[in-house]
Amino acid sequence: MKTLCLPLVALCGMIFLFRATATTYYVDVNSTNPTPPYAGWSTAATNIQDAIFHSFSGDTVLVTNGIYQYGGASNSGSNRVYVVSPITLQSVNGPAVTVIKGAWDAATNGPNAVRCVYLVNNAVLSGFTLTNGATPTSGSAGGVLCASPSCVVSNCIITGNAGVSGGGVY
Repeated sequence: MKTLCLPLVALCGMIFLFRATATTYYVDVNSTNPTPPYAGWSTAATNIQDAIFHSFSGDTVLVTNGIYQYGGASNSGSNRVYVVSPITLQSVNGPAVTVIKGAWDAATNGPNAVRCVYLVNNAVLSGFTLTNGATPTSGSAGGVLCASPSCVVSNCIITGNAGVSGGGVY
């Protein structure tokens, strides 16, 4: 029994070490060759959600200039960006040139509305303008909805969003 445990422990340790370093994924709305896993600018994703789906806890998704108004996922309504693990989502040049745009349904909130960003526990969002986000007929925050107080939102401009409750941020 002891001879089987030692190799198993060694194998588990090697798997952990293999993924112990954080990875950076890249997003450029104008990318001409979006190729998973989006590991460099020459193969950057064209929407943020595609890169997020490849990320794991501790990784960074780096986003260059542009208006990001496509892609998304559902959780507590539709979201342009749904951060599924505690990662850092960061723009290269800040909120003046990097925009995440949600979608209103007719006069703001409705079944086809899209929130800008949903963050899970311990996720970081830095350097974006979040605009035109809304929630369905119920829900909080059209700009950014944080799953817990451990989320970090920094260097962001949050404007022109609507939520049935919570307005732009909750």
